[in-house]
Amino acid sequence: MINLFQPPSFQRQLILFAIVLISLTTYGQQSVEEKFRQQIATAKSDSERIISLGRFSKYQYAIKNFVAGDSLIEKQIMLAESTLKQNLVLMVYFGNAGYLSTGTATKERAKNTEEYIRRALEYAKANDFADYTALAYSNLATLNNSNGLFNEAFKNANLAFTTALNTNNDSAKVVTAIQLGNIYQQRSDVLMAFKTFMNAQNIAILEGGETLLPLVYHAIAGLYKKLGKEETAKRYIHQSLAINKKNANIEGQVNDNIFLAKLNNYLAGKEYLQQAVLLADSVQNVPLKIEGERILFYHMLFQEKPSFMLAYLDKNHELRNVFINSGPGYINWILAEINLYGGLPDSALFYFNKAEPYFKSGYDPQTRKNFLNEYAYCYTLLNKTAEAIAYYQQSYELSKTVSDLAGQKNNTSELKKLYQQQGDFEQAFTYSLLYDHLKDTVELLGKEKDLALLEIENEAKLQQREIDIKQEKQQRQYNLQYMLITIVVATAFLLMIMIGMFKVSTTIIRLMGFLSLLFFFEFIILLLDTWIHHLTHGEPWKIWLIKIGIISLLLPLHHFLEHKLIHYLLSRHLITVRSRFSISKLFKKKKKVLPPQDATEEQA
Repeated sequence: MINLFQPPSFQRQLILFAIVLISLTTYGQQSVEEKFRQQIATAKSDSERIISLGRFSKYQYAIKNFVAGDSLIEKQIMLAESTLKQNLVLMVYFGNAGYLSTGTATKERAKNTEEYIRRALEYAKANDFADYTALAYSNLATLNNSNGLFNEAFKNANLAFTTALNTNNDSAKVVTAIQLGNIYQQRSDVLMAFKTFMNAQNIAILEGGETLLPLVYHAIAGLYKKLGKEETAKRYIHQSLAINKKNANIEGQVNDNIFLAKLNNYLAGKEYLQQAVLLADSVQNVPLKIEGERILFYHMLFQEKPSFMLAYLDKNHELRNVFINSGPGYINWILAEINLYGGLPDSALFYFNKAEPYFKSGYDPQTRKNFLNEYAYCYTLLNKTAEAIAYYQQSYELSKTVSDLAGQKNNTSELKKLYQQQGDFEQAFTYSLLYDHLKDTVELLGKEKDLALLEIENEAKLQQREIDIKQEKQQRQYNLQYMLITIVVATAFLLMIMIGMFKVSTTIIRLMGFLSLLFFFEFIILLLDTWIHHLTHGEPWKIWLIKIGIISLLLPLHHFLEHKLIHYLLSRHLITVRSRFSISKLFKKKKKVLPPQDATEEQA
């Protein structure tokens, strides 16, 4: 008798391969963990030890070892609170790995993340930190959105943004505005999303630096990507990449490369992702490197053969741990996907069957939907119509739960075909009507997207016009200020010359000479500043070197001219010039010379 649960020979090889990999991974993991433990043990201060504990916990979260990660977070919190330093406590509550893990996860992990957010929120409220309170509400909205609680997400995002507006923290305003825009985007209100993102951009610009702009550019790029405008999205991400390169922000550059990979074809995307992994590795950011490897894995999954994908897992030990620790049965789903998209549905089915019990209720709706959809597709490839129908129906119900219209349309299309194959034309007709309705809805949404895109473009033009008007107004003010400075410099020299025409004290002459030349040379430096910043792109070390060069030339010239000018003024030559070319002499009337009287007139 054939055991239906006995895996074929290829599957036996995969299992053996997995066992070997797990043993190798354990060794590699211990090596990495030893480095983190050494950093903690050799920390020279409490703050340094807290940071090291945070890095170690983020690594544990990256490989999905949540028990160890949570233990490290608790040690972080205890140590921070023992220091009685609020800045350290805030850093731990709002920067720990548990607080930040708001993506898709099992229900248990989602509850754990919410607990970390609630603790941070309570601390911020208890200490009247309105800006941190806003950030906690915003993060809670992100978690709500991941769990399909869209009304709760919208409520918390609004509360976060309103709270942030009453603070002086521009970072909190930008972050909460972006999250509110993301919720609007989730609700398909793309125009409000765009306006909210533009508001965040204006705040970031007014803040005076560029550090917050990449966050905004990613949000706007995500919106344009959703609207099918990949080229526009690329332009925003390249702007973000330019800023992150200038500021040497490696983490930002990694995120930029990951986003660019999503906007390009397979080969270009693969290059961007490999660059992201190399950048993360260059600064020894293990969690970020693992995230890049994970996204690269999914990017290659649909293109490469099973042997290639298994070799990739063999090479990237931490990534293997991520899949093993992501949750019960998760690694079996990964192996099923490798075989499914590698053209081996028989082998894929074996792993789908092993993973199925864990995906019935243990994961968030979006993850379960994706699993069931692939499971149904595998049965379709194997011509097992009844099983495919059952799983497509479950996937359809979950698609409704997470408001995935595209998923609903795909599921009803497949169900219509499968019922036709079964000869159940009544059910086929029912799903055909559903499919037509969903198709019309999606097409209508497509038209609404086009309309929304036009509205967004008009709004963007309006925003740009307002920016141009402000810049023109500012430029006029600058021009007036430059004109005023020019007049002041010219007046200083004129006064100096006029004083030199009179007998005044040596001190006044020296003071006027010093001030007039100081005004003149500082004006030259002011004019050069704009050119220097444009040439160096604002890099401090370049500005520093160029200004040293300029000052080394101007300072001797300043001293030389000051010495010559004051020496000339003290020589009193201008007094002589004044006596020869007195203005009063020009207006002095000449006396008329009377003609001589005749002698006869004199005798008379």
